[in-house]
Amino acid sequence: MNLPTNPCPIGGLVPWEGGIYPIKSHRPHPVLLWLYTVHTRAPGHGLVVYHNICQEELVAEMEQHMRFAIGTTVRLAPQVQRRILGRKWHFQLGTVLYKIQGTSPGKELYLDQPDLLRRLEAAELGH
Repeated sequence: MNLPTNPCPIGGLVPWEGGIYPIKSHRPHPVLLWLYTVHTRAPGHGLVVYHNICQEELVAEMEQHMRFAIGTTVRLAPQVQRRILGRKWHFQLGTVLYKIQGTSPGKELYLDQPDLLRRLEAAELGH
């Protein structure tokens, strides 16, 4: 796991405790790189504040949320298979953005995880 040295953005949406929640604050740490505060609120429950979440924990949660690894082949249409070339967490959407092989170099397709899952389901159904 490669840990980024830059902090995740305040207000960025990240997976935590089974949901997607905003980062409320961060502060540097000499060993753990960054420490974060995340506020969660499950439906029907009150606010829960998590302090001192380290960079490694947040990155691990993001990686767990990612359904497809780089190099995985996905079927986007009944006769179309493409490889996943890259992936990156999209803090504004609170999901992963995949870079998918295009028809030629420079024509890559970018899909967020919900869109990719919809396309895969449609391809499986033959649409």
